[in-house]
Amino acid sequence: MARNKEYEKDQVLNAATRVFWEKGYTGTSVNALVQATGLGKRSMYKEFGSKENLFRECLQNYMFNLNREASSILSRQPLGLANIEAFFANRIDQASICDSDGCMVINSAVEKKLIDAGTFDLVQESLAGLEDAFFACLEAAADRGEIPEGKDLEVLAGFLMTFTAGMMALCKTKPGKMALTARVDTALSIVKNK
Repeated sequence: MARNKEYEKDQVLNAATRVFWEKGYTGTSVNALVQATGLGKRSMYKEFGSKENLFRECLQNYMFNLNREASSILSRQPLGLANIEAFFANRIDQASICDSDGCMVINSAVEKKLIDAGTFDLVQESLAGLEDAFFACLEAAADRGEIPEGKDLEVLAGFLMTFTAGMMALCKTKPGKMALTARVDTALSIVKNK
C-alpha cells in the first residue's frame, strides 16, 4: 500500500509541477492544482499542508531531475571543456524540444519576493551546485592547458552559471537552436580565448 501511495504521490507531484511550471507560483490557484492532480482540497492540504509546501516539493523534485542530468554530464571523466560543451549541447537540445515554459528553477528565482525564503534557498543551492560543477571542469581544463593561463576560474564558473540562467530564461521566447548555438559559442569563446 505504501508503494501505491508513493506512486500516486509521484503522479500528483508531476501534475502539480506542470501547473507551477506553466503558471508560476503566484499564478497557480489551489483550484488549478486540484483540477490537475485529481486530489480534493482536503486531501491536498492533508498530504502537503499548504500550496507553498506542495510547490517546494515540486521544485525539489524538478531540481533533483535537472541536477542529476547536469551532474551526469559535468562529472564525466576526464573533466574539462568537453563536459561544459556537452552540457550546453544538452541544454540546447532540451530547449529546442520543450515548450516555452523555460526553466522552473529560473522562473522561481524571478518570483523571489513571492516565495518563502526556504524555497528560494533551494533555488540558490541549485545554481551554486551548477557553478561548482563548472568550476571543477574549468580547473581540470586549466590544468591540461585547455584554458589560457591567468583566467579567473571562479569568475568564469560564475559567468557560465549566469549565462545558463539567462539562456534558460531566454528559452521562454523560443529563440531556436541556431540562435542558442551562436550564443553558446560566444560564451565558450570567452572561456577559451585570452
